[in-house]
Amino acid sequence: MESNQECQEAFEKVKQYLETPPVLIPTIPRKPLILYLSILEESMGCVLRQRDASRKEHVIYYLSKKFTNCKQRYPTLERTCCTLRLIQYMLAHTTWLIAKMDPLKYIFEKLALTGRIAHWQTALSKYDIIYKSQKAIKGSALAEKLAHHPLEN
Repeated sequence: MESNQECQEAFEKVKQYLETPPVLIPTIPRKPLILYLSILEESMGCVLRQRDASRKEHVIYYLSKKFTNCKQRYPTLERTCCTLRLIQYMLAHTTWLIAKMDPLKYIFEKLALTGRIAHWQTALSKYDIIYKSQKAIKGSALAEKLAHHPLEN
């Protein structure tokens, strides 16, 4: 009898999940995006959000990715740049980057860049990214969780 009750409860949970509207929302034109980013040695996680008219943040996009063996050897700055290029939504919006480090300051303020860093400067110049120091805990915590549990390619 207990097993039937457990099955029914599980069925009700699945049914409720399927009837609930999706968590992700489409972007709102001309409003900035907020990117919470967490970069680890082997993986990354990010949450892209946008505020509505009432200033409540809604999730646009989640990403959790394990770096290839080659990219795991990149310095943190370059792993961060790899991640920023993955998010296509950022091409059409100003994006506030919330992260532990500001890769843009190093890339765009350094006078003489060589090799891959010069490549990243060119690649990221088409994005309108503004760095904001990491003060918001909720979005950062979710990005951190995604980074610690990456999806395999």
